[in-house]
Amino acid sequence: MAPSLRPPLVIVTGPPASGKTTLAVPLACGLGLPLLAKDTIKEAVVDALGCDSVDRSRELGKAAFEVLFALAETQLEVGTGAVVEANFHADASGAGLSRLVARSSAAGLFCWAPADVLIQRYTQRAQSGRRHLGHYDLERIPGGPGLLDPARYDIARFGVPTRRVDTSARYELDAILDWTREQLSR
Repeated sequence: MAPSLRPPLVIVTGPPASGKTTLAVPLACGLGLPLLAKDTIKEAVVDALGCDSVDRSRELGKAAFEVLFALAETQLEVGTGAVVEANFHADASGAGLSRLVARSSAAGLFCWAPADVLIQRYTQRAQSGRRHLGHYDLERIPGGPGLLDPARYDIARFGVPTRRVDTSARYELDAILDWTREQLSR
C-alpha cells in the first residue's frame, strides 16, 4: 500500500477510566508518532494557574482541549501527525475533531469496558491519591454513570474508521498497531 499524502492522526477516546492512556502510550511509541494527551495539558495548566473547584476544573479542562486541538493542528501542518488522547465528547469536541480529521488520514480507537468496571476503576483511581487533584474525581463520583456513558464519546459520526477496544479483557497491541497502520495508509 502506498503511504497516505495526508499526515496520520490517531484518535484514542472513550469514557474516563476506560484505559485510554494505557493504550495510547505504547501505541504512539509503536507508530513513532508524538502523543498529545488532554490530561497532560490540563495538569500542567492546573499546576501553573491553580484550581480550587470542580467548576474551575471543568473550565481548565475546556481550555486543555483547545490547546490539544491547536497542538494537533500544528503537528498536521508540519506533516508529522499525532496520536491524540482524551475523553472526546462527541458534541463538545465535534468542531475540533472535524478540523483535525479533514486535514489528516485518521483512525480511531474507542476504549471501553463494562459499566461496573468503569465505575470501579474511576472510584479506585479517585481514591488512590495518585490522580492529579485538579481533576476533582472524588467530587464527580456521584455523577459517575452519566459521565462514564460510552455513547457520549463515540466518534463514529466523524467518518473515521474506528476499532473498539475492550480494556477489561486482554488485548493484543500488535494487532491494534497493524489495524491502525492499515487504516492510516488508506
